[in-house]
Amino acid sequence: MKSAIRTFPLVILALFCMGMAQKPPAISVRFFAEANKRDSSTFSSPIALNNSEHTMYIEKIPAITERSFRSIYPFHSTDGTWGCSFKLDEKGTMDLEVVTTSQRGRLMLAFILTKEANHQVCEMLIDQRISDGIITIPSGITDSEMQQLMKVYPVMGQARPTKKK
Repeated sequence: MKSAIRTFPLVILALFCMGMAQKPPAISVRFFAEANKRDSSTFSSPIALNNSEHTMYIEKIPAITERSFRSIYPFHSTDGTWGCSFKLDEKGTMDLEVVTTSQRGRLMLAFILTKEANHQVCEMLIDQRISDGIITIPSGITDSEMQQLMKVYPVMGQARPTKKK
């Protein structure tokens, strides 16, 4: 009985902390590196590319995620969609440098996931080492996705958006 009385405050504290946990953003942006097709299904997944009939394998764990975004720089692309550059934090900068060094000559795919849908935005050839911590999606981001990104992340050179309570 005494142990139940001792653990009760800990359970209440844990439930309280879970309620205060930060909500995940309404939009996720993930960059996946190309995997070797001989890798097991534990580490890679097949995916059909948007712009060709070619099927490739991508790593199951993303190389870069929205958790590493420090700020964004949105711009209009020539095809009428949006493009965006993402400035990464220290961990993201290191992850980007590692993937662009070790995966040179392979593809990296960018995906955007929202509550409404998810889609492959673009595929990019890794042709050089990137050490400045900036990764760019050149096009393919919709207006609504860009609006959501600008609500969550500060635009380079502007103040961070205020969070609604």
